[in-house]
Amino acid sequence: MKATGLKSMDRVHLKKVTESMVALPTLPLVASRLLESIADPDSANSEEIGAVIALDPSLTARTLKLANSDFYGFPRKVGTVDLAVVVLGPDTIRDLVLSAAVFQTLDPTWRALTGLWTHSLACGVAARALADRCRYRLDGEAFAAGVLHDIGKVALCQSYPERFEAAVALVREQGISMVEAERGVLGSDHAEVGGWLAERWGLPDDLVEAIACHHRPEQARLNPELTSLIHIADSLAGLTGNSWPVEAENGSISVYAWECVQLGDAEREALLEDLVPFIRRAVEREQELFRHFRDPQEAGT
Repeated sequence: MKATGLKSMDRVHLKKVTESMVALPTLPLVASRLLESIADPDSANSEEIGAVIALDPSLTARTLKLANSDFYGFPRKVGTVDLAVVVLGPDTIRDLVLSAAVFQTLDPTWRALTGLWTHSLACGVAARALADRCRYRLDGEAFAAGVLHDIGKVALCQSYPERFEAAVALVREQGISMVEAERGVLGSDHAEVGGWLAERWGLPDDLVEAIACHHRPEQARLNPELTSLIHIADSLAGLTGNSWPVEAENGSISVYAWECVQLGDAEREALLEDLVPFIRRAVEREQELFRHFRDPQEAGT
């Protein structure tokens, strides 16, 4: 790896600085409550989800606007959050609200991290599809882990912009992986930093591990199946043309990850052939739905 002119940071120092930074955002209460609920499928009902959304007036307004939009075309006016959740579906609205709460916290303008948002959405969609096909018990948990898996890139981009851009330049110029470039410039990588941030946010341990180990699924101990799903989904997102940075290579999928989700060679090939076009279509629909949710008045722009 060529020199960048920036000395690699000490890993222990990087962790201490990252954990103590006042600038790092805190996770909104609504997102925290929704993340807690994904571990209990019985909580994904209209009343429970509606009660959580009602904690945030802005999200309440967006939910009602989406339920009354032409996108859904419900025949009568939706005037309550509970009815809105019924119209939209508790899983759909939970995914939307969680994504909106997290990414608006990380990028209030919705512009600086558009590419990362698309990649994260694609990874979440892929993880949910994989969870369904592999019969993983909590597809909502898989979606959340997929959406959150690269939050470490946000922390690095915001906290060490010069060094992060140097890492991106290495990816672009030398064709190496983002993890390799980050470790060369920063002494750590976005997965590890993301795990620190997720732990600081108080996320469930399974999610913390999936974020921290999604490039090294063999290191997972609490829930290697979830971590393996996210590892595979991350590559699938890249195969659909949704890498971030764009120049980043997808890398090979770990044999350990395939074995962990109990898929043989023939099943893997069939799954990849089926899932890549499915994920492309699903991401397009999710993006359209999210545009209506984020700002229904600008959904057509």
